Order: sequence, then structure tokens, then C-alpha cells
Amino acid sequence: MKVKIVHNPFPKAQSIVRKALEIFKNYGLEITDSDPDYVIAIGGDGTLLKAIKYGKPVIAVKAGRRGFLMDVEPERLECALKRLIDGDFKIQEYPLLKLNTEGINTLAFNEVGIISEQPETIILNFKSDNINFSIEGDGALISTPQGSTGWALSATGNIILDVDAIELAFINPVLSPLRSVVISSNPITIKIEDKGYNQKIRLTSDGDIVETVNTGDEIHVERAKEKAKVLRFFEINPIGGILSGKNNL
Repeated sequence: MKVKIVHNPFPKAQSIVRKALEIFKNYGLEITDSDPDYVIAIGGDGTLLKAIKYGKPVIAVKAGRRGFLMDVEPERLECALKRLIDGDFKIQEYPLLKLNTEGINTLAFNEVGIISEQPETIILNFKSDNINFSIEGDGALISTPQGSTGWALSATGNIILDVDAIELAFINPVLSPLRSVVISSNPITIKIEDKGYNQKIRLTSDGDIVETVNTGDEIHVERAKEKAKVLRFFEINPIGGILSGKNNL
């Protein structure tokens, strides 16, 4: 069984990595950077995002300031690895978003961000099967249900769980009380509307800048066919974690 470790740079994670390497050796697990069977994320939710990018099942070990989606506490790591070898775990699948524009084609676990490059507002038009509206502000986030507990939560205060939906979260909308819209998981086209001059807008996938687009460009976001897989050994409670600042296991 081959595993890859992805971790944050902080001392706590480094210490857990050293412990993990000893455990792997005892159980005959092979560490690799090439075509692993599993990826072990040691850190917070940001580390989980990086691990998801490898397209392999992920084991989520909490070693960060936040870790609402991480279920393995450091002291339970060896227990989790024993259960991995025995096949004693659940597989939790998460929806992904597919971003396509200007030759860019990428996946997002949490959200696609559309953010003004300059300190000025932009006007975005959203069009899907049953919606067509425009809103002005600093930008918008197109979020998965799990993404609603991250960046989108800071913008809206809402959490979307256990529904097949996408949240359109608006960042500092101008002259509008609307903070978000929850829609069915249909393809969405977002157009950068013209304010009378060219504007540059940053597109992000899970916080990473993937492209810069301009006034008049269209951005296409839809539910991806692929899903992210996280192996679960213990229960998580994202809402309880957010309210208390830690996961309830």
C-alpha cells in the first residue's frame, strides 16, 4: 500500500509527520510521490484542499488552526492506520465544481471565486436554467455545500449542508440586502458586465489564482462528474466545529 503525505509547514504538523513515518514503517506502508493509493493530509482545511487535488482518496489528520472537515486527531492516527489496513472505514464523497473559461479548465472542492483585481466594484450577470440577474460588488463565490463552511461563510453567514445545490455568495454587494442565492446544481454562466471601461478580474479555485479575465468575458461553472473522496474513521460535525472552534468527534 502506497501513501503520499501532504502537510502544512507548521511545527505541529512536522511533529505528526515524523510520528506518521514511524507508524508507516511498522505497518509496512510505502511513502511515495508517484501514483499513491491514498493521500494523507496533515494540517487544516487548507491542507485538505491541496490533498484533494491529487485525485486520490484522502485521510484527513487535524493539525491546523481550523479543521472542520478533518476527522483524525493526532493521537488517533495509529488507530486510523490500523483501520485503513483492515478496510474499516467509510468513504465520504464530496461534489466538485468544474471551472471553464478562456482555455482554463480546473476543478474546485470549496469554491470558484470571481474577484475584482483593483479596489473597485464589478458587475456580474448570473444565468442558469431558471435564473438571470446582475449584481454589483467586490465579487462573488460559487460554492459547493462543503465550501459554504469556508470563505463563503465569511461573506454570508450561511451554511449549506446535505443538499444537492450550489451557493452563489456575494462579496460586499452594493445597495442590495442580498448576500447569497442557493440554486440547483445546473451549469451557470457568469458574464463580466461593462462599466464603460475594461476591468481585470481574478478567477480563483479554492483560493488559488488560476486566471485573469476582462470585461465582457464569460465564466462557466458546473457540477463536475468527478467527486472527491475522503476516508472517514470518526464522525465530524462541521456546524458544531464552527460554533465551538473544534470538531466534535
